[in-house]
Amino acid sequence: MRAFRVTDRDAIRGRASTVRTVQTLIDYRPADWAPLQRALTSEYGVDAARAARAFWFMGYVSGPADVGELRVYKHSVTRRLLALDRHGAAYRWMPDYSAYRRITCEDAFVEALAA
Repeated sequence: MRAFRVTDRDAIRGRASTVRTVQTLIDYRPADWAPLQRALTSEYGVDAARAARAFWFMGYVSGPADVGELRVYKHSVTRRLLALDRHGAAYRWMPDYSAYRRITCEDAFVEALAA
């Protein structure tokens, strides 16, 4: 938990001396790079695992009920997203259904890397 001070506008103007303390809870979990490296290796070979450096880890999202959490990565050049489950299987967001659907890793990488 991290606490920080937020100063009231009136205190800045010198009208009051009240300072409020606001506490925020941050749910920190480390980045999970294993699914991305697993997917790159299975799709393009061992040398391609270094390509994981071109991605940023964005966080976790809820995936299909039978899969659980997905890890979301963003390519640093194309700014396109890639969603993978913990095993490295790829998913595409389907806005019409407001849900993720499984796709091939090849299709997911083509979408993420297409400029």
